[in-house]
Amino acid sequence: MTDPHDQTGAHRVFEILHEPDWFSGLTPREARLLDGALAFHCLARPGERVRATVLRTDGPHLPSLTDQRTSHIEWPDDRTVVGTIEAHATGHPQSPTGVVDVVLDLGGPPESLMRNEQPPGRLHAARNTVRRRVPVAFDAARQLRTDRLENRRLSRPIPRVGRLDNTSVGSSRGSTKAVLFGLHWLELGGAEKWATETISLAREAGLFPIVLSDRPSGHPDIVRPEYDGALVIPLTHPMSGPQESRLLSQLFERFDIRGVHVHHCSWLYQRLPWIRAQYPGTELVDSLHVLEWRTGGFVDIALRLSNVMDAHHVISPQLRDYLVDRQGLPREKVQLATLAGLTVDPAAGDRPEPTRKAGDPLTIAFVGRFTQQKRPYLFLRLAAHLRKTHGDRVRFAMHGDGELAAEVRSHRARLGLDGVVDLRGPDQPVSKTLSEADLLVISSDNEGVTLTSFEADAHGALVMSSDVGSQASVVLPELLLPRAPLAFLREAERNIAGLLDDAERFTALLHRQHGRVSAFAALPDARAWTRELYERWAS
Repeated sequence: MTDPHDQTGAHRVFEILHEPDWFSGLTPREARLLDGALAFHCLARPGERVRATVLRTDGPHLPSLTDQRTSHIEWPDDRTVVGTIEAHATGHPQSPTGVVDVVLDLGGPPESLMRNEQPPGRLHAARNTVRRRVPVAFDAARQLRTDRLENRRLSRPIPRVGRLDNTSVGSSRGSTKAVLFGLHWLELGGAEKWATETISLAREAGLFPIVLSDRPSGHPDIVRPEYDGALVIPLTHPMSGPQESRLLSQLFERFDIRGVHVHHCSWLYQRLPWIRAQYPGTELVDSLHVLEWRTGGFVDIALRLSNVMDAHHVISPQLRDYLVDRQGLPREKVQLATLAGLTVDPAAGDRPEPTRKAGDPLTIAFVGRFTQQKRPYLFLRLAAHLRKTHGDRVRFAMHGDGELAAEVRSHRARLGLDGVVDLRGPDQPVSKTLSEADLLVISSDNEGVTLTSFEADAHGALVMSSDVGSQASVVLPELLLPRAPLAFLREAERNIAGLLDDAERFTALLHRQHGRVSAFAALPDARAWTRELYERWAS
């Protein structure tokens, strides 16, 4: 790899003065992180030469690419200097004395970053210790607090930014038609999978993708082919205000940004009023997946900014009804278009027929990130109870990775499940796990509509889920479980015990589930809605 930035769109906005030899020692992920950082600093300082010292580490440290620390020419002892490099923004005359030093830290390898971050302080340390040692009891208390906070949140009106009167024709723009995307991070996840798909759809429509992300991450998915040729800038915070505005104004001056599509990106959401004021001809839309307990999450951020936005794409009837019926948004502004066909074709008629017979072992699977939201500890506790009651008649597989991975392994050992629950990582295909599963258990405390529900149905597996988000749209009523952890475990055990000896009921439930999923898939499709939107932007 002699020129790792050649596969990105960064060469459109900056030039490297002298290509260093150490380029060939960067991993593809590191090369793209460096490209994004150089693009940011060159765009934020047009006319100046950026002299960068590039660092890396083997430890569990996140990249520092655009934040204020990059202006400090000192660093921790565990960092290694990869090399130095000089670059400048294209299309601007260079100041003979304008040299700015930055320090770009590429961080540690992605596998070292899969850990549970906690705020500093004794209280948070104690809280985290309790959570690790008694996760189910901790979650029970957490859900009670969630209910109180949710009731309080729903009783208060959500403030809205004022509507903007367009009094100017807007600032100057470039000539290349483009879409500005805002992403959470470049990691595995349902929202991220959809965001990546929209980047491909933009390219198909003839629009250049510009991708900003705003959450701390090692961004392992930045090497995906969907990002080839795109301008990808992973932001790290806090940044200075002048650099933020200069970044956006330079992007609009260099590209004809026809639209902004926000996917769970707080930083870009908060700058939409400024973009609307400065570039009033740009359409502003978002994609919303999950109504967060406790805070409202991105849905409530979108509501606050709705007066400056053109449309909200939602993936479930629950979100549409919340925005329209509960929050009073105009129905025509809220576009329901589902992700049912994102990873499988729910309308396909070639689903495998169930082959279970009475008395056959039941294979139960968990598929998802090992995070607090997904509550993998509930699945492990369920597995322990079922194993104690039913022995070898139940089998278990957990497929995933994430910041709770070490805790998952620890809980599995403590519950005596090391030889019982098969742990599988992202190096193995999810399709293999689902093809072996009879039942997928979704233990999350919050969701939108999980992609794994559609994938499980396509592989002939029943889906049992906590009753959160819009899971009721695809999961059968008798397989929906309470969100509260103890009630969840009690109902899950009861339902699974009933399935073990009743193969006919299992088959009947599976056929009903197929019908429910197919009906959901008949709703408007997110790909079709987005493709039509981008083609209009490109025209």
